[in-house]
Amino acid sequence: MKRFTALILSISLLSCFLMTSCEDRNDNRRERAREEEEEEDEEEDDDIITTSRNSAPLEPQHDLTNVDVEYEFDDFYADYSGTPWVLENNIPFTHGNVNTYFNQFLISGYGGSYSEISTDVINNVATLYRPQVRHYPAEEPGYVIYEISYTEVFPMSCVVPSGSSSSTMWSYHNVGYLDYYTGVKYPLIDMSTDIDSFCVSGDVIYNGQTYNVSYYEFREDEETVNETTTDSEGRSIWNYTCCIHTTSYLVVPEGYDGIVMYVYIVDDSDRSFDDVIADNTPEYSEPGLFGAPGSDEKVEDYVFLSIAELG
Repeated sequence: MKRFTALILSISLLSCFLMTSCEDRNDNRRERAREEEEEEDEEEDDDIITTSRNSAPLEPQHDLTNVDVEYEFDDFYADYSGTPWVLENNIPFTHGNVNTYFNQFLISGYGGSYSEISTDVINNVATLYRPQVRHYPAEEPGYVIYEISYTEVFPMSCVVPSGSSSSTMWSYHNVGYLDYYTGVKYPLIDMSTDIDSFCVSGDVIYNGQTYNVSYYEFREDEETVNETTTDSEGRSIWNYTCCIHTTSYLVVPEGYDGIVMYVYIVDDSDRSFDDVIADNTPEYSEPGLFGAPGSDEKVEDYVFLSIAELG
């Protein structure tokens, strides 16, 4: 089974314009950032102390009616043996930050047609910081929303060839969610350079009851470092750090506490540019048993976090 992959295009090196495929969404982000900054300024003028994220109003931080891609899956029948899948498979949970790997490329091109520029990549390790979790009633009676927010930091560094005018592209693995009791993975849509949000929904039938389950995800990026330095060999080094802020919303029946996040931690940063570009599509991944026969999923290749224990 294809592992969940996401791609990002970044701004051009030492340039003030953005790649076309990112322009509209980044304009929206900058507008939101300006609005948030103005709101913060107004609060400071009124001597209002900013509270923590967990004390925010009990409602989604994003507009759940406005996503880039939607998909409705067919009825899914959940089978539970009576012993939680997590216990049957001795799944260990972590509660801290997680190191992951990413691919970075220098590229040239425009309008969706890109070619790779040969370079030396100095760092391939990112850090996914411990998620923050809130849960609150959904609009539909009998359902709750689990809001899971996390940040992944990509401290990129690579050699810039002399005379090069380039941009950077990098790929990483989306996190996934599965059910604590059955080991069934939540369906999702792979992120690409063209989408930053999605919604997947459908009916899950368990023990003769039908439940409508929805999974929303929103991605935003923030540049924190963008500079060039010269190393001891006289090479130009481009240091670029991007923070990916992701918020997931899972609408599930009230009382359900079985959401588990899983994170891929194997170093596959030697993937070729052609292979990564081939995955640059918002592909749907259907629900299925984690590690089912015929899949390439192994427990030891992932880190697992219990969402119920985090919030």
